[in-house]
Amino acid sequence: MKHLLQKADTTVKEMWIGIAVWGVVCELATVWLVKDRFGCALGLLIGCILAAAGVYHMWRTIDQALDLGDGAQKFMTGRSWMRYGVFVAVFAVLMVTDFANPLTAFLGLMGMKISAYLQPIVHRLSERRR
Repeated sequence: MKHLLQKADTTVKEMWIGIAVWGVVCELATVWLVKDRFGCALGLLIGCILAAAGVYHMWRTIDQALDLGDGAQKFMTGRSWMRYGVFVAVFAVLMVTDFANPLTAFLGLMGMKISAYLQPIVHRLSERRR
């Protein structure tokens, strides 16, 4: 894990912070509204982990594609299909097994989008701290 944190770009780390903030806000909002608190919390955690892994995978894919030249578009397309395939597979398992709530997992996965919007704010706040 230490190697992963050292290797990740600053933007990736800032997006991970945005995903964590999104997860906490969603957890606080849903804890009062649902009956199956454990299933919803677990689904939200799974979604946030998927979002964090997706952000890291996207960054690694873009970083590798920049060195490819002509084959970059095909490489990016294949890797994005692979990423979405993993997302679909995890959601299929969640829906079939009833292990965790797939709706809150989707809410956690949307942390990837929310963190993209929060990243400039997180960046400004981290720059201000330095």
